[in-house]
Amino acid sequence: MDVLRVRARGVALPALLLGLAAAGPASAQEEHEHDQELQVPLVEELPVADGRLDEEVWALAAVADGFIQTEPVDGAEPTYATEVYVAYTRDALLIGARMEDDDPAAIVAREYRRDANLESDDNFFIVLDTYHDHRSAVFFSTNPVGTRQDGLVQNEGAAINNEWDGVWRVGSRRTEDGWVTEMVIPFETLRFPRGTRDFGVNFGRQVARTREISFWAPISVDWGFNAMWRISAYGVMHGMEHANPGGRIKLKPFGVAGITGEGEERVGTTDLGLDAKVSLGSNLNLDVTLNTDFAQVEADEQQVNLTRFELFFPEQREFFLENAGLFQVGETTRPFEPPEMFLFFSRRIGLSDDGEIIPIVGGARVTGKLGATDVGAFHIRQQEFEGVSPATGFTALRLRRDVLERSSVGVMALDRTEIGGDSHRVGAADFSWAPNESATVTGFAARSATPGVEGRESAFGVTGQVGDDRWNLFTTYNDIGEGFRSELGFVPRTGIRKVRVEGLWSPRIGRYGIRQIFVGPGLIRITEPDGSIQTQNVGFGPFFLFDDGSQFFVQFSRNTEGLSESFELRDGVEIEEGQYTTSDLMTMLNTSESRRISFNLFAMNNGFFDGRLRVYSPGVAVRPHPRVRLQVNYSRSEVRLPQENGHFNTNLVVLRGLLALSPDAFIRGLLQWNDDDGNFSGNVQLRWNYRPGSDIYVVYNERQPFGMDSDEPSYRELLAKLTWYWVPG
Repeated sequence: MDVLRVRARGVALPALLLGLAAAGPASAQEEHEHDQELQVPLVEELPVADGRLDEEVWALAAVADGFIQTEPVDGAEPTYATEVYVAYTRDALLIGARMEDDDPAAIVAREYRRDANLESDDNFFIVLDTYHDHRSAVFFSTNPVGTRQDGLVQNEGAAINNEWDGVWRVGSRRTEDGWVTEMVIPFETLRFPRGTRDFGVNFGRQVARTREISFWAPISVDWGFNAMWRISAYGVMHGMEHANPGGRIKLKPFGVAGITGEGEERVGTTDLGLDAKVSLGSNLNLDVTLNTDFAQVEADEQQVNLTRFELFFPEQREFFLENAGLFQVGETTRPFEPPEMFLFFSRRIGLSDDGEIIPIVGGARVTGKLGATDVGAFHIRQQEFEGVSPATGFTALRLRRDVLERSSVGVMALDRTEIGGDSHRVGAADFSWAPNESATVTGFAARSATPGVEGRESAFGVTGQVGDDRWNLFTTYNDIGEGFRSELGFVPRTGIRKVRVEGLWSPRIGRYGIRQIFVGPGLIRITEPDGSIQTQNVGFGPFFLFDDGSQFFVQFSRNTEGLSESFELRDGVEIEEGQYTTSDLMTMLNTSESRRISFNLFAMNNGFFDGRLRVYSPGVAVRPHPRVRLQVNYSRSEVRLPQENGHFNTNLVVLRGLLALSPDAFIRGLLQWNDDDGNFSGNVQLRWNYRPGSDIYVVYNERQPFGMDSDEPSYRELLAKLTWYWVPG
């Protein structure tokens, strides 16, 4: 839901934070006052979600209007009016909205697929703080063709889960004066204590062609990149005490059948399993999975690794994504950056280091809120995978307590135990402190216990950020002991001390189609325990954000890589120990994705140890119709090193295609050709959401080796999966 991220912000210096903290202490959580309030009526009629708003229930509904711009003019009246109607039955929340527009033909609606990213479309969204804890929320978003997107928000945007799928209905249509949408959100999809009177809420709208974003409860650009998730600033819906959170048990049994083939062999498979949710009380839920299956998960997009460190691949499996933000502890990065280091990484469960699927017997997870304390605990049992991994149990416990206005403290314990073998454990504590509206300080400390490991087994880090719409500062310090291990985490470097300091000046231009420029220096310095440099990067460059959503970035940097020992970049190419200093240039261009055809380009001309590395990565996306999307990206890396075999190129082609048969059914494909790994792979999936919460999937996977040196067998797989969502009683 990147379209909803209002600003790219961040940054802080500890000394400044202390002064700001003294100047502006936070008030207690109970002191919240709301300028935006709705008294929501209880009604009997359940409307049809067809985008017409012609039922009598809408004449009885509470009305939310008077939206305020956040972009491009903070605090201004929107160009076009938005009016939202809210009511509820005992079993569902009802939302209707009219979005005025004097040029309906210019309304952008190019996404049709369930869970599509709506950042380039006109869209309307609602964010619900059902616990009314001013920290966590669930959001629902749609566009003028009724596409559904939803997700979970933790700790005011510190973690956002776009992969969560709720059960709800929506209908939208264009009109002669704009567009209309109508949502029916069953209360069984939400989590809240029975008898809850108040929900926190905000409504928002984007006009895609001008990137104008407005909210019912005003959101200030000075609050940073995650401004729209400032849940403590939301309005409130009163009168919700008659809402029924639904049955205590929700079941989703599934069946899988298919055929797989490696080389000339063919094997048929059938399997059954169950996912279940059980309410343990008003605020706690138990999730159970038996014979867990992830047949519907899209294949990873391949990457070429020209580093000496592990690459990061994001989690895509729904069971692990729900409430994943609660377990996110580690190095803090900006919200738009990939993670650098964190203690819990669910891809360590059910996947080998090479991405092979390891069968999961089952597991259980308890999550929820007890007063001001978030609770999370789970245990997963993984089967033995011959030659790769023994039978293994994975356990995690997480507690996080809300304190003050927007701050928290927490603890976490992790355990990975090989059945009949060794245990690997990590204990951690963390905090987040928001002394005022513009500053935050976060930190963690952890200790591991791993048999046979020598060296310091502790790690800690602290991050400070401060700034507003025109400037910001960001600084971090992380210290990871050489003996620290997190067998359930992503820790690519150990035995290091890392300092990062960045400053940005971000004036708003308002001319030549430029909305804002972000420019400033940055330093990253990573040293080994003896103080020798492992990596040091000093960079400077502008980032241009245009009114139509296009982006342009260029960075000049001076980089130093220090090797305490040699390493093999690839067969026959060894990089000797020593210190290498280079001058680097990187540039990126993305045109507006609201257009039928959009382009992107990434290029890099860097020193590479004692040689050069050039990378060219152009791409194009074509959207001839809301139901059709094609995208191709090509990446070429040219390595030039002085040693024998040091001249080589890598090529990677990624082709994505989508055909949306309806808002509830689509076919998508991912084809990849990678000459570095010597393989061609394909993943094609049909998904049909045949009733709310229930799906049919048909998945085809293929991998074909190519090249004279490849000795890997070909692989094919055809699977069909049926899930059925059922709430007894």
